This record gives sequence, C-alpha cells and structure tokens, in this order.
Amino acid sequence: MTNYTFTKKKALFPTPSNIPEPGPYYTCLVPMSEVASFPYDYALYFSSDHDREEGGIWLYLCNGKPTDASAWISYEDAVVAGDFDHLANKPASNPIFLDSVQGDGHTETPHANVIDGTVYMSYHKNGIENTQRTLLATSPDGVNFTRINGDADSVILTYDPDTDVGDGHTGYFRWSTNPFPGIDQKYVGYSLHGGGDDYYSAIWASEDAISWTRLDNLIPIEGFAVDGEDRILIWHEMDPASISRLDNGEFVAICGVGNRASGGVARITELYEIFLGEDGRTLMRACRQILGIGGTNSPDAEELASPTSITIGDTCHLIYVGASEEGSVNTVLGATGELDRRASTSEELTGSDRTRHIYQP
Repeated sequence: MTNYTFTKKKALFPTPSNIPEPGPYYTCLVPMSEVASFPYDYALYFSSDHDREEGGIWLYLCNGKPTDASAWISYEDAVVAGDFDHLANKPASNPIFLDSVQGDGHTETPHANVIDGTVYMSYHKNGIENTQRTLLATSPDGVNFTRINGDADSVILTYDPDTDVGDGHTGYFRWSTNPFPGIDQKYVGYSLHGGGDDYYSAIWASEDAISWTRLDNLIPIEGFAVDGEDRILIWHEMDPASISRLDNGEFVAICGVGNRASGGVARITELYEIFLGEDGRTLMRACRQILGIGGTNSPDAEELASPTSITIGDTCHLIYVGASEEGSVNTVLGATGELDRRASTSEELTGSDRTRHIYQP
C-alpha cells in the first residue's frame, strides 16, 4: 500500500499541430486565481523538446478539473473566443514565449508559480557559457512574459567552474514555496547540475525566487533506494506541488525514477513516491513506484515524466508526459488519486544511507 495511489486517465488534449516532434515536454500546472483578470482556473505551460529552430513555451488553459479532457482549450482557441480581449498586447498564438536575447537554440522546461499576483517562470536556454542555464521571466497576466533583467543577464542559477561539480548545466529547474521546516528560505527547488551521463542534481533555496543559493549537490546512484540496478532517482523530475507532510513527520513527494540516459539513449522513466526529511534532501525510506509504463500501444509505453499536480478537495489531479514509439511521440496525460498520510511505510533507511547521495567535496 503506497501513500499516493493513482488511476490513469486518457490524453488531455491532442498534440498541438505546430509543436516540433516529439511534442509537448516538461509540463507545469499553475492555479491562476491570484492573477488579475485571468479568464481560466489553471494554466499549463510546457515546451518543445530540444528544438533549435521552432522551440518555445506553449500555453494551454483549463476551467474545471485538470484531469477532465473536456476542460482544456488551447491558447489560440481562447484568443479566438475573445477570452483575452482585455489584453491590448498579447502573443497571437503559441508558442507564447521565446527568449531571443540570451543563449541560442531552444527555450524550454518552464516551471511557474504565482507570487503576489505575478507569474514567475523559470526556463533554460542553451549556448550560455557553452552550456545550458536556467533563467527567469515574469508576467503580470500569465501571457506576456519579460526577462527578469531585460536585456541584461537573466540567469538565476549560478555556477562556478573552479569549485562546482558538473559542467555548468543547471536546467530542468522545478521549484515552489518551501514546505520544509529545515530550510530557512521562502522558496525551494531542484535542478539538473551537469549534462551528459556524468551529472548531478542540486537543491536550491531563495527568499525572492530571483536570487538562489545552492544548498547541496545530489548524486544519482544506480539501484540506491529504488527498484532496479540500473535505475536512479531523478531529483530534477520532482513535482514540488506534491510535497506533503505525513503523519509520521516525514515528507512524501512524487518524482521520476529512470535509467541514466543522454543523447540518443532510450529513456525509461516512471513515477515514484519518495520520502524526505525536514531538510528536503535526506532520504528517509526506500522509494515506491506509484505509476509505471503502460502497455505496448499506450501513449506512456516508454516513459512517464514531468509530473505536475494540484489537489482539489481530497483528489490529487496529476498531469504528466507520456512517451511512446521509440521516444518519437509525447502525449500530455492525466491521472487522479489520493494521498493517505497514514499508509504503511516502506523500508526505512538508516545511518549514513540517508545521506549517501549528498555530494561531499
């Protein structure tokens, strides 16, 4: 019996006709009630996958339950319907945001939160100091985004090549309001820290979601606290919205677990619940699978990635990206479930095993 239990739903909407193959990538579901005059309950931001020509950030919109396919509409259709007529200036269609100021190639992996009525969206770009870095843009209306420092450097996750591990790649950042009492700052997040197969992840904290401090680097270790000798806990596949305190004082979160893959290597990623201490990076227990890959012809036959969720009442509405056909087709999928804060626990990690994955220079 797991703490999180889910039932898969069908695809939430057809793949946008103008998004490059393999399709939607890195979904982020955002409640929009605090954004003035925003005409929908939820925004779903996602990007293309490593497209150097037409990549960018897409926007889809939802009124109602986020796992109900009939509740979704594209930004283009919403514009045609007049739902954004209150904005004098706005993108004509998806993608709604493409950073042409800093770096080159794709603008991808958006993750957004609403702070004091403003949408703060992180994303990463290639070609910044010969690697990929995370930047920040903000929007007062959820549609028109401006880089946090205008034409100046807008990178928010820093890297020191003389002292830091990895190769400077700090993309795939996912963050939220800090739920952990062992971290002092207001916001916390997880990112990649290094590219290729010899990479780390990192945990960051911030008071304003602009200036971030790296708290620790996290080492992916095959077979450690997960099922399968070739599987690793992918910290930067964390769903921050899922982090919840259990009755035993520990924290549970939904995160990706998969193989070590880069370039053309086939990825296998499934969704697990992981158990954290009050510092957001100590592993308290073995991780447990909550959603696995589907059958041969299913849209998630090879991968379940980029989990993002919202809890309405007692129901957790989970959105993720499924991959199929040798990674050539991505589909935005949903699942509904519940969190049992008192469910039986998994195997407890003890002693140094709880921090074995935390990098020590």
